[in-house]
Amino acid sequence: MALAALPHAAGAQDPDVAPNAHHEAARIVAAELAMQEATQRLAALAAEHPVGLAETMRHELAIAGATYTFRQAARQEELRLYELASYASVEKAVLPLLPARIQGPMGDSIAALHSLYILAGIDEYYLVNVHFTHPYSDAAPLSALRSYYLEAQNRYGVDASYLASINFIESNFGRINGPSSAGAMGPMQFLPSTWANYGQGGNIMDPHASILAAARYLVHYGAPYDMRTAIWHYNLDYNYVDSVELFARAYRADPGWLERMYYWNTFG
Repeated sequence: MALAALPHAAGAQDPDVAPNAHHEAARIVAAELAMQEATQRLAALAAEHPVGLAETMRHELAIAGATYTFRQAARQEELRLYELASYASVEKAVLPLLPARIQGPMGDSIAALHSLYILAGIDEYYLVNVHFTHPYSDAAPLSALRSYYLEAQNRYGVDASYLASINFIESNFGRINGPSSAGAMGPMQFLPSTWANYGQGGNIMDPHASILAAARYLVHYGAPYDMRTAIWHYNLDYNYVDSVELFARAYRADPGWLERMYYWNTFG
């Protein structure tokens, strides 16, 4: 399997120069407030019923502006989260300063990143930087992906959060479809030989087909009753298992966390 969420090392910098905890907390709160305001604005716009060309254009521009604000705030929060993941002392100082509702998902996401760092052989976490390299529109809409995760959950009993987590780690929600160096392809990164057994004749590049196939694959190896073993068979490394479980726990704790991470590492 290819891991789209594996980090990229950046140029060396002084690891003793860590971000200021109160400054970092303030910037995270600012991003949270921006996302909250954008979400409220979108809810208000959804209740409107514009009449005429001018009002319709104004309405569409307002929606575009609010969604762009949300995307940018999510990316700013990702930058801050990666900084916290770089310095254990800053993470311990910043998390208690944040609103209680985001402390858990943020802590789980940082731990998930650490597991990915170990998987990638990176032990100097401060060398890892965010790269906004993928157009956000290269993935299926999040509303569609949510429906596929839930369909797989209802059919096969695999919690949607695990499928979302794997989809993020493997391909950044379908933005990096391979083939990988091992030949894995598609939003859930299947080898063609494995796809032949679990794809049921579908298109390996199709997110709907691949998410359902991933659920079938996990069930074959013990899901939903033994998720750790099932996930281990997806990548044969317990650091991978830990990362999947931690991101999944963040999604379950705050359904809005998935919406934030959908825009990680993207532009536009």
